[in-house]
Amino acid sequence: MKTALLFLLAAIAYADEPRTLTRLDRDWKFFAGEEPAASAPQFDDAAWQSVSVPHTWNADANHRRQIDAPAAWKGKRVFIRFEAASLVAKAWLNGKLLGEHKGGFQAFCFELTPYLQTGRNSLAVRVDNSRREDVIPLGGDFTIFGGLYRPVSLLITSTLNISPLDHGSWGMFVRQQNVSEDRADVEVTTEISNGSPAPRSVWVQLTLLDDRGQRVATARQLALIPRSAAKSVAQKITIARPHLWNGVADPYLYTARVELSQAGPILDALDQTVGLRYFRFDAAGGFLLNGKPRQIHGVCRHQDWDGTGWAITEKQQDLDMQIMREMGVDGIRLAHYQHDDYFYRLCDRYGMIVWTELPMVNDVRGGTPFLENAREQLTELIRQNRNHASVMMWSLYNEIGPGNRDDPVPIVESLKQLAKLEDPSRPTTGALSIDGIEKLPGVGPLSDVVALNVYPGWYIQTPQAMGAILDRWNEYYGSRGIILSEYGAGASVKQHQQDFTGRTGRAPNDWHPEEYQALVHEANYAAVKARPFVPAAFLWCMFDFASAGRHEGDTPGINDKGLVTRDRKVKKDAFYFYKANWTAEPMVYIASRRDTNRTGGETPVKVYSNCARVTLKVNGKVYEEAAGDGLHVFSWQAVPLAEGENKIEVEAPSPRGVQRDSCVWTYRP
Repeated sequence: MKTALLFLLAAIAYADEPRTLTRLDRDWKFFAGEEPAASAPQFDDAAWQSVSVPHTWNADANHRRQIDAPAAWKGKRVFIRFEAASLVAKAWLNGKLLGEHKGGFQAFCFELTPYLQTGRNSLAVRVDNSRREDVIPLGGDFTIFGGLYRPVSLLITSTLNISPLDHGSWGMFVRQQNVSEDRADVEVTTEISNGSPAPRSVWVQLTLLDDRGQRVATARQLALIPRSAAKSVAQKITIARPHLWNGVADPYLYTARVELSQAGPILDALDQTVGLRYFRFDAAGGFLLNGKPRQIHGVCRHQDWDGTGWAITEKQQDLDMQIMREMGVDGIRLAHYQHDDYFYRLCDRYGMIVWTELPMVNDVRGGTPFLENAREQLTELIRQNRNHASVMMWSLYNEIGPGNRDDPVPIVESLKQLAKLEDPSRPTTGALSIDGIEKLPGVGPLSDVVALNVYPGWYIQTPQAMGAILDRWNEYYGSRGIILSEYGAGASVKQHQQDFTGRTGRAPNDWHPEEYQALVHEANYAAVKARPFVPAAFLWCMFDFASAGRHEGDTPGINDKGLVTRDRKVKKDAFYFYKANWTAEPMVYIASRRDTNRTGGETPVKVYSNCARVTLKVNGKVYEEAAGDGLHVFSWQAVPLAEGENKIEVEAPSPRGVQRDSCVWTYRP
């Protein structure tokens, strides 16, 4: 009764609004396992578990809830929107199949109107994350969680609306053209749907608003929409001397608003943020945003948290962004699939440069069902995210392996053609390992921007080999520039080691000292920074994440290459190495601080700081002031420790006062 009352109040309160969007977070019933009868409206789910959404579960699972439709909805259109369901989902209303969606990362929407009845309605959803040969991804070094792990919403509109049924998009495409400091041409295409049995004329009003809500430009036209059909309406406006979206320095956003009306009130309206910018990748200048070259300071991110898996909240996503901004990140590779629209909006708001990716990972198949699903997921990825200012490239794959039984070249060619058809304004890319480049020479050159996943010092060679590797493969691709799409090393904050003399690569799986991860990143990043032909480097990765097949470091089932632990509670030493290199806010940090029990009477001390000078004190004794090495690393060797507790202190003068850090190490002979 409470749920029905809430829906009724919402309908009354917003009766004159063009559309309402209501989250269906609560009052879900859940059953793990097969239950073929669960879609029937009279099915008794009283014994099922009560859950809220987002919710995650592995294998076949069923969700049910009731929707109470008041009489005020008569004459309206009602839709249900899923932000994602993994991996394959079917939905029914009152026993009638609404549809099926194949793909675990994209939004999808079904119309309820034909099956909706005044009063109580039964909604049933079945989700299964089992591996299927006709649904990507077929591989990947990450756990595929299942369930309704992103929000579900009820959308109510007028009969004539901006369609929510265009491959899960919001039905509005903002295309930027001829953008410069002097002017910007913007074309907005709106998909207008007429649910009535007769053609209808409608006024389409486009307004561009600045960040204060002031009108900047408008366009208005009359359109005739056929009966029971949809039609695209394109409108153009020009902005003189636009305020450009300039990454983290100035992520300025306009708002494009489309309103539909006839003689009376507004029938439907939709807002989309717009960040006007121009960019390109250049072999000589790297990445240029609004004509200015820069090397993107990037990280890779999975949508995964300890305790919740993929069912993460907006608050958790806010914290992820906060941590990345603290480190000085200005680019994010959203691996290896489409992330929550909320996170893309955060990237727009904070000026991140985004690589977003189709989940075609490792394995491919040559059959029609596989290709059709990959093309559909790519279409959804682009149509749902093409309005985001932060998105700069479409990635078509990750680490396609040479062991595939089918040739991946025709598949990648087909996907690139589709990407260019859907959005010619952005380049395509795709990440390959060295093995993939060598054994699949036809794949890499298909991308507009080539990219390499490589782990010197971890899987191959030594940390210092990164420079030669980048030089070699940039030359191999014709010196057109190469993105470093993954690099890094694993680290446990519970495992420590000071001396790595003689080590040439990765340690055994169960030994991932935190200090070695930092050494790998120091050497790898030194090579990246010195090479302007690397327009972007995305370290792997920002946070530890679930990988069910792994057993390494101190915890089974995770990939521990993150710079922050999976619960976001501990920032590893390498985090502060990048913070010292990528931020201007004065800071100082003592590395290896968690190695609290020292076994030698002398120890190295390493500090990360973006200040010019650092002074070390041990038990009150002042040591010679150190200068940085060009990568903001300050080191002292063979520092004596007294038996028992030793207080380690550092100070770094800065224009904002002296920066300090301290820790305690215990020496027991």
